[in-house]
Amino acid sequence: MQDRRQTILEAALATLREEGYSGFTQPRVAKRAGVRQSHLTYYFPTRLELIEAVARAAVNGQLDALDAFAGETSPKVTAASIANVAMRHENTRVLMALAQASDEEPSIRSLFREFADAIALRITRMLESMGLAVSKEHVAMIHALVVGLAVVELAVGRSDGKRRASAAIEALFAMLPRTGERTVQPSR
Repeated sequence: MQDRRQTILEAALATLREEGYSGFTQPRVAKRAGVRQSHLTYYFPTRLELIEAVARAAVNGQLDALDAFAGETSPKVTAASIANVAMRHENTRVLMALAQASDEEPSIRSLFREFADAIALRITRMLESMGLAVSKEHVAMIHALVVGLAVVELAVGRSDGKRRASAAIEALFAMLPRTGERTVQPSR
């Protein structure tokens, strides 16, 4: 039998996906988990502790999904893999809800910073694996493109969203210089 804490976390994640941050309440999570609220508060005494646990689980899930194709050397395969992870609407909904939560909760904001840093590190490693030059600007461009694509895809819901995202990411990779090529520094 699955442990009660995990059942509550899964119910909390589902609630966040469907209700957003404003609809994320302990009574809703308890009902979805099939437990009394007193059981929920035994494991997660406050709403903040519950959202922190959900945020940690969501972040770890996203990072694990990226790690699954770490070291890939093909820009085409890497772009498709990134698109496959980033275009999952349920993940985008959770991350948007957590972004909203970070506006109110410093601990969630801190987790988001940690998440952004971890994503930047993984993008750096991906670029290096593909033999592409790495700069902070390159990493920021890729991160911004992927986040933007995920949010727009969630909003418009095109049937070919993964294909379109993969093509856009691959096109950005093609614009980046290979390791050892001279790069133009952005003006300041």
